[in-house]
Amino acid sequence: MNQVQFETRTSSHADTAASAPRGVDESQLAAYNAAFTELGLRFRWDSEMYAWLCGIECEHSRIARYIEQYHAHLLKAYDAGFLSRLILDKKADYLRAKALKAN
Repeated sequence: MNQVQFETRTSSHADTAASAPRGVDESQLAAYNAAFTELGLRFRWDSEMYAWLCGIECEHSRIARYIEQYHAHLLKAYDAGFLSRLILDKKADYLRAKALKAN
């Protein structure tokens, strides 16, 4: 997350931040960030951003909302649904690999 993202989020979402879940699943957060890195996306979610986004029930919608708000330029070349699926596929790959490593 960069400074612009932080300033935009804190100013435009201060009212919804209070409704964000308090417990952040760090393994899910790490999986998202690993997916972003593997895909070469310059996204990085911190716990606060992830907690805010978790207020959006559907994972696809969560990712699409983030892209629309903070990386709208990508929508000139890619469909939000396509990017969401791609990110979720990489996230699932990361979690599978982590589970196999643990066994």
